[in-house]
Amino acid sequence: MTAKPGKITQREIARIAGVSQTTVSMVLNDREGSNVRIPEATRARVKEAIERSTYVADPAARRLAGLDNQIIGVFTYEPALSPESMDFYGPLLNGIERGAETLGCDLLFFTSSPVEDGKRKLFHRKTRLRLADGCILLGQEMDGADLERLVDERFPFVAVGRRDETAARVPYVGIDYAAPTVGLIDRAVELGHERAVYVHRGRDTPTARDRRGAVESPAADRLVRTTLAADEDLTAVAGTVRAAGATLVLAEDAFLAEDVVHALRTEGLDVPDGVSVAALAEVRGHRIGGRALTGFHVRRGQVATEALALLQQLIMTAPEEWDTLDTQRLLSADLEAGETVVERRPA
Repeated sequence: MTAKPGKITQREIARIAGVSQTTVSMVLNDREGSNVRIPEATRARVKEAIERSTYVADPAARRLAGLDNQIIGVFTYEPALSPESMDFYGPLLNGIERGAETLGCDLLFFTSSPVEDGKRKLFHRKTRLRLADGCILLGQEMDGADLERLVDERFPFVAVGRRDETAARVPYVGIDYAAPTVGLIDRAVELGHERAVYVHRGRDTPTARDRRGAVESPAADRLVRTTLAADEDLTAVAGTVRAAGATLVLAEDAFLAEDVVHALRTEGLDVPDGVSVAALAEVRGHRIGGRALTGFHVRRGQVATEALALLQQLIMTAPEEWDTLDTQRLLSADLEAGETVVERRPA
């Protein structure tokens, strides 16, 4: 089989390092039996050549050779298993685990590359991407260059969440936040709310832009909106609410909503009877003063299942046919009525 233009192969690595393909294969697979010793100088040359080219095995070629590993990779740009992250990543990881079990595949977490400035690098020299037949990418922020490179190299992968970091056609399964946001605003208007403040974290991620775009869209014009980018100090929230004459605060996520409620109550505002509060994110399990927080139910387990199904479809389809597949999918979030957006009462 001839290599595709631009594809780095074991033959090319062998040429760069001045060794045989067999030696390259042994280094790639960490095979060093008792009867075969690879000199450290030779191993170092091969590793240097790999680092220079960041070798990624061609999954299609591996399948044709009967070498598919039945391994699905999982790469997280941010730490996913910390207590702070598990509220978001837990349902996704559980869904991925169940889906992989159904497919008869093992999961491989790519954790060897270090977290630097809060993010991992997919193409770090320690990341053994080639061991997997395909990969699920997780992260609020992803590297556009990584995504473009994966697309160019035709490596099977699916990103969780809508991606727009590159013009390349990135396969993804994400959540449509626009429709439920407009639905929540319509519900608030029906309850008599006329003015609202949207509090967000100031992030420039696809989902953050989707939420803010929905809040500011013409479809939400029935409600007068003011936006506020929050930092660690939320003392300005109460003043912004009072200045805007708002009776509703929309927060980007449930944890921010809880912090906003604390800030409002500290400044003497009654929540929810004086100021209603909702989150434009998953709210199940979040309560405000004993009341269920209003917001969305995001079926993250379904997102994981759909992402694995799409990845399996890519793995089993010839790369030249990928353009015929539906590789960008948005699932709907459900409106969770909760108890923190209440009917507006006359002053």
